[in-house]
Parts: sequence; C-alpha cells; structure tokens
Amino acid sequence: MKLIHIVNLTVAALIIFGCYMISVKKARQQTIQKSLGRVLLFSGFGVIAYTLAMIFSSRLLADIGYSAYHIILVAMVLALASFVSEYTGVRTLFSKELYVVGVLSLADVVILALNPFLHCVFRVAKTDDIIGHTYYYISRRETLYIYHFSLAYLIMALAVIMLIKKILRSPKIYKLKYAIILLIIIAVMAGHAFYVTMDSTFDYSIIFYAAVAAALFYFSIIYVPRGLMEKLMFFTVANMKDGIICVDIDGKVAHYNKTAKEYCCATDDGSDVSEYITEWFANNPEALTNDELTWKETRNINGEKCRFINDYKRICDSDGKYVGCFFIYHDRTKEYKRLAEEKYRSSHDSLTGLYNKEHFCKKASKLIKENPGTSYVIVCTDVKSFKIINEIFGVHRGDDLLLCMAGDVNSLAAEDEYVCGRLTGDRFAVCMNKDHYSEEALLGIASKFGNFFGEDVFKVQMHFGVYEVKDRELSVSVMCDRANFAIHTIKDSYQSVVAYYNEKLRDSFLSEQKMISEFEAALGSGQFIAYIQPQISAEGHIRGGEALVRWLHPSEGMVSPGKFIGTFETTGLISRLDSYMWELACIQLCKWRSKGLNDNYLSVNISKKDFFLMDVYGTLTSLIEKYSLDPKCLHLEITETAIMNIPEKQQHLISQLRDYGFIVEIDDFGSGYSSLNTLKDLYVDVLKIDMGFLEKTENTERSMKILRMIIELAKSLNMAVITEGVETDEQVRFLRECGCDVFQGYFFAKPMEIADFEEKYLSLYK
Repeated sequence: MKLIHIVNLTVAALIIFGCYMISVKKARQQTIQKSLGRVLLFSGFGVIAYTLAMIFSSRLLADIGYSAYHIILVAMVLALASFVSEYTGVRTLFSKELYVVGVLSLADVVILALNPFLHCVFRVAKTDDIIGHTYYYISRRETLYIYHFSLAYLIMALAVIMLIKKILRSPKIYKLKYAIILLIIIAVMAGHAFYVTMDSTFDYSIIFYAAVAAALFYFSIIYVPRGLMEKLMFFTVANMKDGIICVDIDGKVAHYNKTAKEYCCATDDGSDVSEYITEWFANNPEALTNDELTWKETRNINGEKCRFINDYKRICDSDGKYVGCFFIYHDRTKEYKRLAEEKYRSSHDSLTGLYNKEHFCKKASKLIKENPGTSYVIVCTDVKSFKIINEIFGVHRGDDLLLCMAGDVNSLAAEDEYVCGRLTGDRFAVCMNKDHYSEEALLGIASKFGNFFGEDVFKVQMHFGVYEVKDRELSVSVMCDRANFAIHTIKDSYQSVVAYYNEKLRDSFLSEQKMISEFEAALGSGQFIAYIQPQISAEGHIRGGEALVRWLHPSEGMVSPGKFIGTFETTGLISRLDSYMWELACIQLCKWRSKGLNDNYLSVNISKKDFFLMDVYGTLTSLIEKYSLDPKCLHLEITETAIMNIPEKQQHLISQLRDYGFIVEIDDFGSGYSSLNTLKDLYVDVLKIDMGFLEKTENTERSMKILRMIIELAKSLNMAVITEGVETDEQVRFLRECGCDVFQGYFFAKPMEIADFEEKYLSLYK
C-alpha cells in the first residue's frame, strides 16, 4: 500500500505542477492567474511534503515532513483566499478579518514548526502495510490541532462568504463563474473533513488535490472565460446599435440582432431576414469574388426615413478557408440629422428661422443673376432705439417683437419668388420683385408694430430703406448698405417711415466719407480757418464778434460749415475741431492784446458732443493760462439743445466756467422745446435769441410779442441779450425799443476774414 500511496501522490503532484506550468505559460501578466499559480504551487509542495513524510524511515524526519505539510496547507488556504479575492474583485471585503487571520496563521506556523520537538499538535507512529512496508503516519491529534484545523476552515469560510455574496450580487450570466469555484472549495473542505473524522493512516483527500487543482485551472482559466466570452459576445451583438447578420457557408442566416431585424423589417420568426440575404446575394453577384463591400442605403423603418452605411465581409479560418460572412448595418440617421442641423444653423438665424446675413446675400445674389429680365428691390428695416426696448421690457419681449416682425417682413412678397433674411439685431432684409413692392405694405407694418407694447406704454418706430437694384454686379451686401444708408437720412424723424436710396444720397455719402478721410490732413495743415461775424452793441460799438469756422480746401476752395459741421458732429470729430478753433481764437486775442486792444472779445461755440468726448473745463482753462488771457475775453456759446441734453452733473460744469471768469451764452434760445425750463435751472450771462423769431411769418405780431417778452425776461434775470439773424433796419429799431443789447446779422456784416475785421472795425480804436 505504501508504494501505491507514493505513486498516487507522485501522479497528483505531477498533475498539479503541470497545471501550474500551463497557467504560467498562458498568461504571465494576469493577476488572477498569478493567484491561481500560487494555489497550485502550494498544493504541489504540500503533496511532496506529505510524500516525503511517508518515505522517511526516521521518526523525526517524518514528524518534520508532516509538520511541513500542515504549514504548506496553511499557506495554500491563504493563497486560495487571495485567489478568490482577485477572482471576485472583492479586495477590501473582510480586510480587518484577514489581518487577524494573518496573525493567527503566523502563530500556527510557529506552533507547527515546533511540533517535531514538542508534539503539541500531533504525534506520529510507525505502521506496516499488508506487504510489510513500514511508514509513519499521524496517529494522534493533540489539542492545538483543533486550533490549526479551525484556522484553516475559518480562512476557507471567508473565501466561501466572498463567493456567495458575489453570486447573489452578480447578473445571471456571471453566477456560474463563481458558483463553480464555490463548489470546488466546498468539495475540498468536505474531503478534508471526511479524512479527519475517519480513522485512517493515509489522507486520501491529498490525492483529491490533483483533481481540485485541475478543476480550478480548467474552470477558472479555460471553460468559464470561454463560455462567459461567448455569452458576452452574444449580448454584445444583441445590444449593438449597429445591425449584424451572420451567414454560414451554405448562405443560411446563423444569427442576427434586433437592429438587423428592424433593418430588414422582419417578423418574429426571422424569415424576412433570410429572404433579405437571399435577395441581396442575388442582386450583388460580385460578393462571391470580393472579400468586402460597402454601400449606402436609405430605408423607411417604423415610419421614419433612416440612412445607413453598410458593410459586407467574408470570414476565413486560420487556414484561410471560407467559413461564412457577416453584414454590418451602421445607422447614420442621427449623424445625417446633426449635419443637416449644422448646415441649417450655418445658413439660418436661430431666433427667427430666416436666412442669416451671409446666406441671404448668397441667395439674393443668385436670385438676381438668374432672373436678368426681372427688376428687384432690396428693402431693409430698422427699429429706432431697439436696445431700449430690451432694457425696458426684457430680452424675451424684444424677441417676441423680432419674431412678429420676421413674420410680417417675410410675408411682404409671399406670392412671389423672393429672399428674406435677418441681417443683425433688429435689421431684416427682403429681396423682391419690384412689381410686387408696395410702400403701403411697409406703412401698414410700421403702423401695426407702433403699439406693440400698448398705446400708452412705448411706441415702436420702424424705418424702411429701399434700394432699387440697377447695378446687378454690385454685391448684395453693398445693396443692403445702401438701403440702410437711406434709413439713416430719416432715423431721427418721427414722421418719415420709408426712405429711398438714390445717387444724390450716394454722392452725399461719398462726400461725407471724403471729408472724414481728409479731416486729419486738413487739421494738420491749417486748412480750417476762423472767420469773424461782428457783434454790434445798441450804442453802435463793435468790440468783437463770433468766431466761425471755415474750411479752405486746397482743391475745392472755401467750404461752408453747413457741409461739414453735421458730419463731424455725427462722427465725434467736432470735439477736435472745436478745441482747434478755441486755440485759434485765443491766439488772435493774444495778438490783439499785444496791440493794446484789451477790451475785445471773441465768442466760440461748444458742441454738445464736447461734454462727452473731452474735458471742456480743463481744455479751456489751460488755453487761457497758456496765452495769459483774461477769461472774460473768450465768450462761450452753448446751444440750448446741448444744455437740455447734457446730464445734470455736466450743468455744474457751466457754473465752474462762469466762476473761472468766462462769459457763458445760451445760443439759439427759442429753438428747443424747454426754453423757459432751461432758464429756471441754469445761470448764464448772455441770452442769444434764435434768428427764427425774426423770420417772416403769418403771425408777425405774435412773434414780436414773444420776442419782447423774452428780452424783458432776460433783463429781469440780469442777463444781456444778443439777437442773431438781424437783416433789416426795421428789426434793429424794434430790438432797440425792446432793450436788446447786441445785434448780429447780415444787416451789419457777414462773417469775414480776420484781416478784414481788423481793418474795418478795430482801426477805430487805434
């Protein structure tokens, strides 16, 4: 029997080490297989230790062999628990318990190592088999063997608990993976328990280790992963968004997923899938000689138009022999929709759905060029102070207005071939047949939206610019600019709604651009010069006048201020021109003072833009200090409308200027809408009455009464009065009777060059 046991143990060891070698060879880097390798290794060494214990003829050596076997057994169950932890992925479960088990295991190893000398765990005895061979076996188990036995089973129990919890928490297809390992461990525990409880000189459960090792190796490394892979592949294919149909060597459908079934519009029995494949091969004979094919197809699935990119591929085995083929149907519907949406967004306005500016210009250009016999007009819109609408009512209500406007503008030529788009913000544009254009329709839209927010709340004012397409080679963008330019001519008007672009506007625009471009050079080369219009006192004295700008252009000659002042006001260049004219006036006053003319003065104008674009106080005071002048010799004329429009904090600036010593005049008094209210809040030195009061009117008598009242009012407020626009002797007599202090107008003199002014008037003081 001894020889038979040794042979069995040797075979078991060979099987175990064989599994270990294969495991190591199959995968050197996988943690699970490394853990399994440790289990197999300790199992093999345990079998060898037990075999040597039976071979040794010395009691001490046999005792040492059996102690080594039990020590290796502890290492094996610890390795088995580690393998289960890696196999299940439960690496933190029972961490505290495993720490305690480690300490207990170390104590067990020490006790087992001392057993050959202390016999505190077990004792060995000699026996003979039936043919007379002698060997030692474990004849008696001491009290500490219970400790060793319990520790081993405690470790195994922890592994069993990990497996049971993993089984309970895992999907159905994974339960077999863990259940097989659980059954193997339970079989090991049952076999060893059976040996302990029976009175046997040989531990037959050790031979069972080979079967257990082979089972662990096969099921954890080969069978379960392969079966699991097949199931995962099945579910992967079933859940793929792409459709898949697998066809065998005979052209029969072997497998297909749900997407493929929907693609083929198949019934539950799948017969339609087979019919589709048969029909496809019939229609594509080239598939028999091609390894792969790709094609696009559009199909109606569940009432929706779907787009696919399809692939056909042949399958060959490792020897290159044909074993079947498969079809993959890539659903690209969402991608096509996304591309279509991106294309739409690139050409349309996101709020209104109309063409954006770039696409409008492209479409309108195409429409005009493809219809050379049709006359077209470009209509552009603008809402006055649209930003204020968003500020008052909110962006949401502003968007509501834009949406309604888009609908009405788009309907201007609904029955004709046309193009409509949103250029930007509140600006829309329509390119339409001239024959279908109607100004009444534009007026109707403007009237409709006037009370969009309610009659008593806010009046929406729309303007339309119209450009008739005459030069078809012109870009649509420039055509829109011309229509918008027409709008600018009426944008400050509350009566005008529609404006038409013409060559006169174009010439005016080009002239303005030319003046703007020439401004810097003109300012630098001294082309802007000062003219003086004398101001005559009621006693007939002339001590000064108003300094007025003139542009002495090198090629166009004298350019009147009426042609460029408005443009410079709009662009903000007026501030630089004003500061330049102020310095010219100071230079001239300095020259007069050097000639002994200390009582002379000049009036200069301050534009309303100056208060926002420059430091008026700092600029004027620095000029006075630079030329060592008395500030009283520089009179400052500020128009009534400028005073009305500047903020209250800027009105304090006027008081500062007066405190410094400047004479401040209200220019063009009577031209605004709040003249008397202006006098209530503002202290100035001179009231300069607008020439409009002296113009001919059907109500001359009423005009004169108002003029007399204004002069009397100014006198009562301790203000001097200047009247401009005086042209007749009758006007002079009337103004003298009313108490006017100073006169200015063509009756006395037109604006003149400084040299003429000095020669005609200042010689009186020499």
